[in-house]
Amino acid sequence: MPTRQEEIEKIAALALSPLIEVAWADGHVTPGERAGVLEAARAWGLDQRSEFCRSTLQRWLTEPPPTEALMEWRRLLGPTLAASGSRPARKSERGLLDAALGIAKMDERPFDEGASVSAGAGITEAEQSVLDALAIALEGLESS
Repeated sequence: MPTRQEEIEKIAALALSPLIEVAWADGHVTPGERAGVLEAARAWGLDQRSEFCRSTLQRWLTEPPPTEALMEWRRLLGPTLAASGSRPARKSERGLLDAALGIAKMDERPFDEGASVSAGAGITEAEQSVLDALAIALEGLESS
C-alpha cells in the first residue's frame, strides 16, 4: 500500500506533467515558467527536498520530458484524480487548468512570432494546444 507521500508524489507528477508540457510547448522554459511550476509543486504539497523534486522535476525543467511521459499523463490524469479521494487530488482537479493557463501566460510576448493577440495574449498556439488537451483530460471530473 502506497504511503501518503508516495500518493502525493504520484498525483503531483501527473498534475505537473501538463504544466511542464505547457512550459516546453514553445521550445524552452523561461524563468517565469520555471518559477510557476515550482510554486505549483509547493502548493500541491510536494516537499522540495523530495526525491521526485530533486530528480524528475528538476530534470523536466532543464530538458524536455520524453514524449511517452507526456502521452502517459494524458491517459492517466483524469482516472487517477477521479479515483483518489486525497486533498491534493481534489485541489488538482479544481486548479490544474488555471495553473496551466498561468504557466502559459508567465512569459507574455504578444508580439513574438506565433503568439496570440486575443484575450489570451502571450499564449502561443502550441501552448493553447496543450491547454486544450488538459481540458479534455479533466473533462467530467467536476461532475464526478
